[in-house]
Amino acid sequence: MAGQEQHEYTASLRVFSESLAFADLVAVLGEPTKGYDIGDLVSPRRSDGPRRTSAQWCLRSAAPRTEPLDEHIAELITFVEVHRREFDELGDKVQIDVFCGIFTGDDSQGGFTLGSDLIRRLGDLNLDVGFDLY
Repeated sequence: MAGQEQHEYTASLRVFSESLAFADLVAVLGEPTKGYDIGDLVSPRRSDGPRRTSAQWCLRSAAPRTEPLDEHIAELITFVEVHRREFDELGDKVQIDVFCGIFTGDDSQGGFTLGSDLIRRLGDLNLDVGFDLY
């Protein structure tokens, strides 16, 4: 509608491990969008600050933020499906989820729908999904 701001969306596939180093995750899954290692500073601005207790490998959806949320999630599910053998190899050494950001404009409301096929694919891969609303 004219005059209404469109929602924007992001989604990331996150792989955490308390026993594998970031380099181990990269060796199995390839280069991520971002990541960190066990022992890295939580905030690089505080050299005396807390350190991370797990490694994280994170792949952000390449879809533009203006694309529907289900497009972002589907892209990440496809990555897991294509790399199922690698994820199976990691087994219980990792925790995996999909993390979504939903950005609404000022004075904006609305929602989103995840289709049953997408939900089935998430379930088949045993992937949890988290949502942050901004």
